[in-house]
Amino acid sequence: MKGSQTSGRRAAGSDGHVGRGPIVIGGTGGSGTRAVQRALEAAGVFMGTRLNDSGDAMDFEPFLDSVINDILLETRSLAYDPESLSAGLRQRVHGAFRAALNDFRSDLPSDAEGWGWKNPRSMYVLPLLATQCPGLRFIHLVRDGRDMAISENKNQPRKHYAALFNAPENKDDPLQPDPELSIRLWARANGDTAAFGERVLGPAYLRVSFEQLCAAPVREMTRILTHAGLSEARISAKVDRSAEEISAPGSLGRWRTLSDEIRKTLWAIAGNELSWFGYPESAG
Repeated sequence: MKGSQTSGRRAAGSDGHVGRGPIVIGGTGGSGTRAVQRALEAAGVFMGTRLNDSGDAMDFEPFLDSVINDILLETRSLAYDPESLSAGLRQRVHGAFRAALNDFRSDLPSDAEGWGWKNPRSMYVLPLLATQCPGLRFIHLVRDGRDMAISENKNQPRKHYAALFNAPENKDDPLQPDPELSIRLWARANGDTAAFGERVLGPAYLRVSFEQLCAAPVREMTRILTHAGLSEARISAKVDRSAEEISAPGSLGRWRTLSDEIRKTLWAIAGNELSWFGYPESAG
């Protein structure tokens, strides 16, 4: 029965590996979060049982749908103080999150080598997670925003651009935000998340470049598994297997095929964040 104690499972707050804080993966949709979710799973980390085809933990999806825009409408930021939310919203957000977390953890095996979940939009509630999840470790996947600007994955811009930027919804084409809007959201969302992670989470925050992950999967997976709290012996035994889950998609670096005019426009919007994350201005 859901949420009951059965052999091989423990409730939230138990001792051992399952008593550690969660390992949460977030980022812009299409930035490689799925690859890291599979890699952690291959290393023995419990990443949930109710997953969609992209490996998102669906226990959190209704919660994220119900609270993100209301938070953004009050804060216009991803780097907010949860205590600054209005009392009613704060109470609703906390209650909805605890319910989602309890559902997720109801299937948590007692012998899991750590636990956590992947849902790219977790970065929109990172300040909440930081206060509600002691021992949280956050893995922030970043991919070149110009790739993201021309991606077919428009889920986050479609759902959250208007609330984040206090902009009217695009009634003419609500399902296909243009590249300029997409990269503007990419810059703000990832910039706010990185700033909050570095300032508030410190060593509990790990930023991973998807391009570097594809170029050096063993090295980057070693960083990720270390951040996840796995033992050195476990990392040595599992890192090669986890690295096998990483492969560069054919779309990596697709922004280089754009015209000079479009590349200059995208850089003008997001050049500060692109430079911060180590991405070059030139396509050469």
